[in-house]
Amino acid sequence: MNCPNCNSVLPDKMNSKMNFCPICGGKLFEDGKEYMIEICCTGQRSLDGGTIMLFLDDTSLYEIEPGDKIYLKLRSGFHTFKFRHRIRNKTIQLLISHNYTIRVYYNTLSSLIETIVNEADDSLYGSIFANVQIAQPSMVSPDGQRSFDVMLGEDDPEYEISATSGFKQGILRLFAERLEFSSEKDFKKEIIQYNDVVAINKKMGSLDIQCTGNVHKVYIIPKDIYNEALAFLNNRVADVQG
Repeated sequence: MNCPNCNSVLPDKMNSKMNFCPICGGKLFEDGKEYMIEICCTGQRSLDGGTIMLFLDDTSLYEIEPGDKIYLKLRSGFHTFKFRHRIRNKTIQLLISHNYTIRVYYNTLSSLIETIVNEADDSLYGSIFANVQIAQPSMVSPDGQRSFDVMLGEDDPEYEISATSGFKQGILRLFAERLEFSSEKDFKKEIIQYNDVVAINKKMGSLDIQCTGNVHKVYIIPKDIYNEALAFLNNRVADVQG
């Protein structure tokens, strides 16, 4: 982001309430104005749809399919756009002082979400934005920031347990909506969503978690936490699956 007055690069993660340039002291935006934002999701649709989720200011969730566009009307000032595709996230902060177009896509080669942001040509405002329908969020946070922490995978685990899976030793983390196992030898996470669990079986002191597709994941954990962890998993799976 650049200051509209001196064109200096503004610091990352600017305070959203700040309305002056820390370099030249000039005003960054006009209070109370509204601008249109066009967000285009490019790329090919995959079997699961390839949906990209947009968490706007940590309060509103929008879903965009490849090939589709949505339109937002935002007040002037700083706004945070957090895009998510599967386990990948990309967050950008924008100073909204003009109409903008944002192109977002998931790069299958780099496995990264990429964005291109451009100011919209004001002379084309009428032809682009005159008759568009403002998108409605799929979900709205009732209590502000970090309400989507579970969906984003940024919540804290209820349990962290030393565990063994096959020949791998690592940590088994039990969350409200999922479990994760990470090995000490690599940085990959094995993630099981509770919605995908078919059954949890006792197997010679280990947790045998059967998932859809008859996939089994087996974790050996210490005896002193075994019964408590098993009860927690059974309760959470039942709650999540309703």
